[in-house]
Amino acid sequence: MALFDWLFGGGKTGVVQIDPATALERLRKKDLVLIDVRTESEWQQTGVVKGAHTITLGDSTMVDKVYGLTKEDLGKPVAVICRSGARSGRAAKQLAGAGFTDVSNVRGGMMAWTAANLPVGRYRR
Repeated sequence: MALFDWLFGGGKTGVVQIDPATALERLRKKDLVLIDVRTESEWQQTGVVKGAHTITLGDSTMVDKVYGLTKEDLGKPVAVICRSGARSGRAAKQLAGAGFTDVSNVRGGMMAWTAANLPVGRYRR
């Protein structure tokens, strides 16, 4: 397994990398649940993808919350995003380790998302 894959959620964990445009397309089709694991200050600073759920990586109940969002379906597609892809890679590995079978990491995170001029909405609590 390549070092990049190990660090950012690839390899044997069942986590794949998807590009931001693919994540947006699948989100619009309601073909995945998108989880933003950045901090609240980051959400306020740069906004959040419309339709994404905000759960920080530091939230000890993150896996349980995602389980609820998928209506207890471990096979439902889940994608995770952060600022650059590192934290979301860790979160994706955590979800895969908890039994989720279709977990993706958004490659490049919000940095890649905004660089591609994809839509972002204001963060609201």
